[in-house]
Amino acid sequence: MVPWEILFAVIPALILFFYGIENFSREILAVAKGSFAAILSRVTERPILGAILGAVVTALVQSSAATMIITISLVNAGTLSFLQSLGIIIGASVGTTMTAQLVAFKMTAFGQVLIPVGFLVGIFGRRYKFLGKPLFYFGLVFFSLNLISTALTPFQNNPEIIEFITQFSAVPVAILIGFLITAMVQSSAITTGLAVVLAQQGLLTLPQAIPLILGAHIGSTTTALIASSRMNLHSRRAAVAHFTLNLGGVFLILPILGPFTEFLMAIGGTEAQMVANAHLFSNLLTATVFLILINQFGRFVTWLVPGDEPEVLMRTHYLEDGIPDDTRHGFELIQKELGHAHEVTLDLFRAAMAYLATSKEADYQMVNRLTSLNNHLDEKISLALREISRRQLTEREATEVVFLVRMSNEIGRLGYLGSDLGEFFQKTSQNGNGALTTLAEKTESVYQILDENIVGLGRLFPEIDDDIIAELRGRDVELQHAINRHYREQLGSLRTEGDAGDSRYLEALSIIEAANAKVRDLRKLAEQYSREKKIERESVEVDDTPSLSHPVAGDDLERVPDLPVEHRIPGVNIQEGRSSEFPGRGDHDQVR
Repeated sequence: MVPWEILFAVIPALILFFYGIENFSREILAVAKGSFAAILSRVTERPILGAILGAVVTALVQSSAATMIITISLVNAGTLSFLQSLGIIIGASVGTTMTAQLVAFKMTAFGQVLIPVGFLVGIFGRRYKFLGKPLFYFGLVFFSLNLISTALTPFQNNPEIIEFITQFSAVPVAILIGFLITAMVQSSAITTGLAVVLAQQGLLTLPQAIPLILGAHIGSTTTALIASSRMNLHSRRAAVAHFTLNLGGVFLILPILGPFTEFLMAIGGTEAQMVANAHLFSNLLTATVFLILINQFGRFVTWLVPGDEPEVLMRTHYLEDGIPDDTRHGFELIQKELGHAHEVTLDLFRAAMAYLATSKEADYQMVNRLTSLNNHLDEKISLALREISRRQLTEREATEVVFLVRMSNEIGRLGYLGSDLGEFFQKTSQNGNGALTTLAEKTESVYQILDENIVGLGRLFPEIDDDIIAELRGRDVELQHAINRHYREQLGSLRTEGDAGDSRYLEALSIIEAANAKVRDLRKLAEQYSREKKIERESVEVDDTPSLSHPVAGDDLERVPDLPVEHRIPGVNIQEGRSSEFPGRGDHDQVR
């Protein structure tokens, strides 16, 4: 039977240890203010770099759980791809061994120093006050481990304690205990740190400690699995990859447990150092094997977590490397990125309609992700145009900047209406009573005309030809007639029946109508842009080319009038933020 003195001495110290680890991780992340997320998001396609970053970040925050939460959140947000996350996940398993190594080399004695130092820096540190709390909590981690070590010293040779530990030293039982402890406290650092302290006091041998550490590897995956349960498909795959990696590491070590133990003994050191090395080398071996087989690893996890949900990444297709020095080539890249932004906007509307048809949370999450991508592309295109506008431009090039800014803004506003549509459907869904089913039946035919208009606009976007113009104009009239007919029918139904469903349908119609108005504005801008590009191509070698008129989206006259003189910009220089001539996306009237 374990003496009560141990429980009263060790349990409070364990609570302090857990409190110190948790708060140290939180304070380090707070000091970094998102820097870790930014670093991880810049991981290249080389898995080895991802593994190094994962190891470094985990060693700094002293928590693989914190690294994993950051990683799966970045995957969920589309900042990292699932494949990119694999390198970070593999590296995190190596970085988490730092705590055990520090404890094994008796760095816990510094806890008594770091606690008062952190306290004083937090009060008198002036510009370095932000370091006070991380130092304090890091000292608390070591101080609590030192308390445990001191509390166990009198019981080093207690036969009852030794017998109690021996009862649970069988490999399967020890693995289970390591898993349960880690799953409960959500930190493998606590389990491995305790194992090293027990080894320092002679209460735990290397063969007894290794299975405990292996169990802790598996238990450390529960945090990410729980956190990812409500995230997208690719985040769930990242969490399952973490579990598969650590479970695979256990199966990798178990068949060679005897030789592995002999290898650690051959390296030498104290019992505590050998236990810490067991944690380090088991994770290094696992990381090496999975890095070599990383492609097969990714395919296996994809098979384990099936699904066809597209992966939406917050990236441009053509502007990732910035704007080239050649201004004409820069314009070409921006034109292509505008085409990409148009495709994303179309996908956004279709995701909203998919949610209307299915009411699945995954479809609504897709609406949110595409909305974020739409915003991201608008920002990147705007930055590229601002960079070009700072150069020495000809009058024609300056006017082209104006066209591209206006088109980017209009695509952004169109995307906002797609987001509004999805948000409206989501609110309607919360009302229940089959509201979405009825709304889907009534809305689909009208939306289909809008969808065809968006598709038609995108064929040559940002340019357009006469056939597409005629097609879109004809469909414009068709959609307006359809909306007018449905308004009359639904308003009549409201007067006679007072059907709330009809009221919801009218609101959906108004959003679709506003979206088609934006498509019409984009078509007019594309028409003007194409006309001027045609003049430019025909007059490449002519010096006295007629000056260009500035783009206007508005009435549907054959010739769009020039802007007033005060709106003309002879040398466009788009400053940070949108000027009055180029209103930002945030100033549109949302249709509710």
